[in-house]
Amino acid sequence: MQMASKVIKLDLQYSCEASHAYQQQRHYVSPWQGESAEHFAKRLLAYFSLYEQHPSFAKDDSGGKAPDLYIQDQQQHFQLWCQLELVPEKRRLRASHLADQLLLVLDEQETSKAQHDQWPANQRIFTLSAAQLAECCLMLKSHMKLSVWREDPLLSITDGEHLLQLNLSALLEKPH
Repeated sequence: MQMASKVIKLDLQYSCEASHAYQQQRHYVSPWQGESAEHFAKRLLAYFSLYEQHPSFAKDDSGGKAPDLYIQDQQQHFQLWCQLELVPEKRRLRASHLADQLLLVLDEQETSKAQHDQWPANQRIFTLSAAQLAECCLMLKSHMKLSVWREDPLLSITDGEHLLQLNLSALLEKPH
């Protein structure tokens, strides 16, 4: 299912007692042209998981030539390159050379395919289940009001009707 809205208004209430991060922000997020709801949900979940590091969204799908989500320092060096699907090994190697860390946010099928490949030392995989993506898709609306709270290793997301929990252990651990 493709995203119908051109722009999503996201009112986000984020809290994490451990880091004393309590924020309320409004974001405007545009789905990419032809982006499926599941892929958009994966982008949002990756963004929420990395929220305290202030990630940025890519403007469109580059097919792995540029990151889908990223964190850069003041000199525009990539501290984190996040890819939301399994891209060819050549593009992963390039990304691992351009960034301090390469994070692949994959679904269960992509993760099982990826486990047969060799990985650079600075790369890690974060897997989202089909059930988690489906639950997030239920929250997608043109105006989303979400509460996100983090108690490591869990991240909980609710829209008041649905509740989704992610175990962030794979993000908190060191790369492979």
